[in-house]
Amino acid sequence: MSRRIEVISSDDAPGCPRCGREGLLYARVPNGWYNAVGTRVEGYTGVVLCSDCDTDDLHAAPLISWFHVNGEPDDEDHEFVRLFTAWATDVFVPMLNEQALEDEIEQWRRSEL
Repeated sequence: MSRRIEVISSDDAPGCPRCGREGLLYARVPNGWYNAVGTRVEGYTGVVLCSDCDTDDLHAAPLISWFHVNGEPDDEDHEFVRLFTAWATDVFVPMLNEQALEDEIEQWRRSEL
């Protein structure tokens, strides 16, 4: 299965949503779920590569090491591309928490009143 991964780079990396520390890389990865009527809903989810939280991940650890040695992402660097592809292919995207989504929508609706 092939997934299109979008790398979002900026001078200041986003914070890790798990620990709050600065992330190394932010990528948008395809994600989907089945709604209440059984129809597949496709979208993207942002994923942060974190040097603390992802250090034990088999595919993330070599990419984290690359960042510590080389700094900024470089799509011309074949080693970076190889490591990034290995990580992106294996990155875990949690299932949508539909109740949390409904709660957030309800909170948004209340704030609009």
